[in-house]
Amino acid sequence: MNKLVAIALLLAIFSVSPNLSAQGPAQNDDLDVALNETSAFIINNSFSEKDVIRELDPNGFKYNVRNLDINTKYSEHSTSFFNDRLIFVSSKKIGAMFVKKDKKTNEGYQDLYCAEIDFNGDAKKTASFSRILNTLDNHEGDAAFNNNQSVVYFSRSVMDGTEERLKIFRAELKEYKWVNIEMLPVNVEGFAFENPALSTDAKTLYFASNMPGTFGGYDIFSVSINDDGTYGKPKNLGKNINTIKDENFPYMLEGDTALYFSSNGHYAMGGLDIFESKITDGAFNFPVNMGSSINSVADDFAFMMDQNNTGFFTSNRDGGEGGNDIYHFTRRRVEQKLALTVVEKESQIFLPNAEIEVLDAYGRLVDKINVGEDAMATLDITPYNTYTLKVTKDGYEDLEAYFESDRGDQFTFETRLELSQAAPEIVEKDDKLMIVIENIYFDFDKWNIKEESTLSLNKIVSVMEENPEMNIEINAHTDARGSDRYNMVLSEKRAASALKYLKSKGIDSSRLISHGFGETQPIEKCGTKCSEDQHQTNRRVEFVILDM
Repeated sequence: MNKLVAIALLLAIFSVSPNLSAQGPAQNDDLDVALNETSAFIINNSFSEKDVIRELDPNGFKYNVRNLDINTKYSEHSTSFFNDRLIFVSSKKIGAMFVKKDKKTNEGYQDLYCAEIDFNGDAKKTASFSRILNTLDNHEGDAAFNNNQSVVYFSRSVMDGTEERLKIFRAELKEYKWVNIEMLPVNVEGFAFENPALSTDAKTLYFASNMPGTFGGYDIFSVSINDDGTYGKPKNLGKNINTIKDENFPYMLEGDTALYFSSNGHYAMGGLDIFESKITDGAFNFPVNMGSSINSVADDFAFMMDQNNTGFFTSNRDGGEGGNDIYHFTRRRVEQKLALTVVEKESQIFLPNAEIEVLDAYGRLVDKINVGEDAMATLDITPYNTYTLKVTKDGYEDLEAYFESDRGDQFTFETRLELSQAAPEIVEKDDKLMIVIENIYFDFDKWNIKEESTLSLNKIVSVMEENPEMNIEINAHTDARGSDRYNMVLSEKRAASALKYLKSKGIDSSRLISHGFGETQPIEKCGTKCSEDQHQTNRRVEFVILDM
């Protein structure tokens, strides 16, 4: 086990193990084995948590972050955009002689504020966002707006039994005033509801809550917003997103291509870290830590970003003005690629048309590619990540290869995937005894033997050398495209080329016969309407044993 493998396994265990207990003892046994093996590696190699932190950077992105002038000695955190303004939450008060303090924080009750954003991303000219939404005796927290910004969902604290808890409210903007302020029916008495966020079409509301149905702590939920103004039943986003600890501050990227959120339950560097979950066909993929160029050993949360890869997040890291501070960021993707070449192991001859499945460190399929005619393919990869490459090709042993990216800069790795040939088989097929190998390939409209096909024909040579009494008939077939006469001539030439190659390898011509059958004996009987795969099946060379 090498270092990056141990890190990947360790991170996988940390991120999924809280949710394994309900999946049966067999998987827990596997987990114990993995933990023991990983622990042994860590002990023997003086491996520490700092190594995990270092390997998380940059995780595909490099963030440049800076503290903003709007931060004060009180706590601030970013929440959303409204027109060209940054909406944020702060416990400071503007022009207030008396401030009611929250006994838990010893700071004033939080209100919604806005600040203008200039072309550098600086937020200035701070003002109270709304005297109607903000109150003296309640916290006003995170806000989310629909596309035309006529509706806002926001959190507000209320007395809930004997305690003060945040709940989610809704308000409408009419004639420049926020009206029809109401608490959502999704709120449950005795539990907190925080951090509202909207899908791009404003038909789904995301929020964090410790309500019944969590895996532990705070989980992220979604609820549908119906056209008639009613709401569906809240749904937990599931174990890919939520853990037994806290997940909160959801933020949906425009276009609903990714969910960003904060968690201290997934593999984190300390406190809350910011994670990204790609969304594929409506499903949330396993979240990725955004790396140590944005996350720290403190709490990092309230991520929000525009389509230009700039945005804001909040942290209580060292070096701030006090409490939670808002930071501006710009980010760029670190472009790394893996250039693959598939070859035959002994001869190093290029092998086109192989299929490669790409799995991440958690064994999940992240890509599937077909190698081109040049036997090469290129993958986009993420720095400091590990991959398993499963290679298959007709006539060759399956290969499972391991690759790790051990650097964080822009770079193209190169590697060769070496396949070993599978042994030929002698089988009875359609009342004929045949030597079965992979297909023999020819260039379009050509009959010359391609270099990769010499490897296949060498298998026929080996079988005939091992069986000196064997005689064979070489039968070539085409697909249905082209005229009957043309296809017959082409198949005869291809069969003759295969015979000529076998003779060149020392097989006596008396043991060989060749025939071309054109398109007269298709396996797939679909004529010119065949798919390309069906045409490929019909284009074949068969080796029929006449006697042994």
